[in-house]
Amino acid sequence: MTCKKQMNRKKMRHEIITLAEVQIIGMAKEIAFCKGQEECPKFWGEYVERIIKPVFMEHKAPDAFQKAAIDNGVGEFGLCTCDIPNYDCATCWEANFGACSKNTFTYVIGGIYKGGEVPEGMQLYPIRSGKWLKMHFEGGMKGFQEQYEKFHKEWLPAHPEYKWAPNSCCMEWYQGTDIQSPDYQCGVMMPLEKLC
Repeated sequence: MTCKKQMNRKKMRHEIITLAEVQIIGMAKEIAFCKGQEECPKFWGEYVERIIKPVFMEHKAPDAFQKAAIDNGVGEFGLCTCDIPNYDCATCWEANFGACSKNTFTYVIGGIYKGGEVPEGMQLYPIRSGKWLKMHFEGGMKGFQEQYEKFHKEWLPAHPEYKWAPNSCCMEWYQGTDIQSPDYQCGVMMPLEKLC
């Protein structure tokens, strides 16, 4: 029984990466915190319909919007940001997601901007330069939400050596095509104030 519990317990692997002078290009939607769990997946559905389905499934020639998305890897990141003064996503998580607030955040489906035209319907978002904590979740997309909550509610409080940089955003990251696979690579990234 004990061994079974240990085998089923998902662990989070982490690493420290450096981002320097990075901008995210992507499509954005304003979403109420209390609707985040339903609206973010719907927005990803819009991304699939607008970019993935026509270009990769129907093999149509990409328009300017789709070309910019493909050239810049739009879909690699989900960026959560807002205009709450002096915020950071650690405190914002509990105050807004945890309390199911009607305040809003901006959710961006994006990729790292490599240059070129920014088409109508996309924007550029500067990302904090420096050290970031990159969490690797287990269980693929099916386990993402559970792992995301555990990261905020359990992992971060248990690791006070990692301080969230103030006035900074949170990024989800995704890699691969088979989102149904339990081995699908995904997680979250957090900008660090400093390493103790």
